[in-house]
Amino acid sequence: MRSFRGKFLVVLAVIVAAFVAWRLVSSRGADSAIERLRARGLPTNPVELDQWYKAVPAGENLATAVIDASDAHRQPRDAANTPYLGRMDVPPHPVDPTLVAKWKAYLDDSSAVFDALETARKRTASRFPMNLKLGFGATFPAYNQLKGLEQFLAVAALTHAESNQPRETARDLRDMLLVARSLDTDPLLISQLVRVAMLQITVNATATSLPRAGADDADWKSLQTEFARAASVNGMFNGLVGEAAVSGAFFQNSSSAFAATVTGTPASGGTPAMSKLASLLYVGSGIRATDGRFFFDRISETLDAAQTPFPEGLRMAAEADARVQKEMARPLRGLKLISGMLLPTLAKSVEKAAVNQAGLRAATAGCAVERHRLAHGNKLPASLDELVPAFLDAVPLDPFDGKPLRYRATNDTYVVYSVGADRVDDGGEPLRIAGTNKTRATYDVGFRVTDRRR
Repeated sequence: MRSFRGKFLVVLAVIVAAFVAWRLVSSRGADSAIERLRARGLPTNPVELDQWYKAVPAGENLATAVIDASDAHRQPRDAANTPYLGRMDVPPHPVDPTLVAKWKAYLDDSSAVFDALETARKRTASRFPMNLKLGFGATFPAYNQLKGLEQFLAVAALTHAESNQPRETARDLRDMLLVARSLDTDPLLISQLVRVAMLQITVNATATSLPRAGADDADWKSLQTEFARAASVNGMFNGLVGEAAVSGAFFQNSSSAFAATVTGTPASGGTPAMSKLASLLYVGSGIRATDGRFFFDRISETLDAAQTPFPEGLRMAAEADARVQKEMARPLRGLKLISGMLLPTLAKSVEKAAVNQAGLRAATAGCAVERHRLAHGNKLPASLDELVPAFLDAVPLDPFDGKPLRYRATNDTYVVYSVGADRVDDGGEPLRIAGTNKTRATYDVGFRVTDRRR
């Protein structure tokens, strides 16, 4: 009996020692992954993120002026019977005067928007009023209002174009880029996805409105400069940094705070007993530490991909995602319980950044095409190479395959385009088939001019 008891105690001691060693190693692994991010000057929790998102004095803050402009926006009186409004196919030029009159009434009802934007144009630094220390509990900007403001400005640009007001048209389009600029440094993935959507609206609005406004070289050059500036901003990297810091709280909080975050209940009591027990097991067993190390290692790889020029960055992001998918295919997802929920949603962000780059680069080249046309008696260039060096330093590269952007011209219409995420050259065809609600299985991302003032 004594012999059995002694052997049992030895086995138990070995098991406990092995567990303690594994727990210590896994904990150190997670801590080292966090410290590697800190060594890069990046935040790893909501408190650090709030400090990383630089404060801006109230009188210099672009974000507050943009909020004022979005608050001044009023919905159209008869939205159901007012075509386009930034969401539908644009009528061919010239537009029915009755419809233009409806658009003008819409602009008049929201005239205070332009006053607020006059203030915004004098500002560059931006921080939206958010307490990021609250992590998932923070109150985010009213994104729908920002997109509504962007669509309003798209209507304003088209209205001014149809009214033969090229200066006002170019101003509206620059204001659209300014609204998107307010989100440049926002460290939230949702903010950066909204920024991408707004920039895509601006690219389309520019191709639609400015050619029919009869704009001159100065107008096109100013837009070309602003599109190039927008393309130089790595907003998606900022969004991923924020996502890593906010999500990182899952792997650093106490077990009670972790349970509160997961269940949405206060940490100081009220958490269901089973949730508390599960949280204690998840944290105390060391599973959370290995889960956290996997999360921070993979998010570091995604951040590296987001900082690497395309198309190499796309390859790196795909490799990081492949490692996540391999782990998710293991039994019980390899016990990557939290990272398995967070990481797959982040993997596509680098691809979305590439789509955004494709549109902005195409718009930059498209503005150069228009400047060439003005300088050569309305003649379009035979190729984008003709734009170098007078209107472009070099033909922008397609972020998806690293080749120069494609260009196709017919009479006085043209498209500058990227092959897009599917890497298939569809001749510049867009996602949606004109005049329908149908979409194409494969499509290209580009700057398309199909109508202009003659």
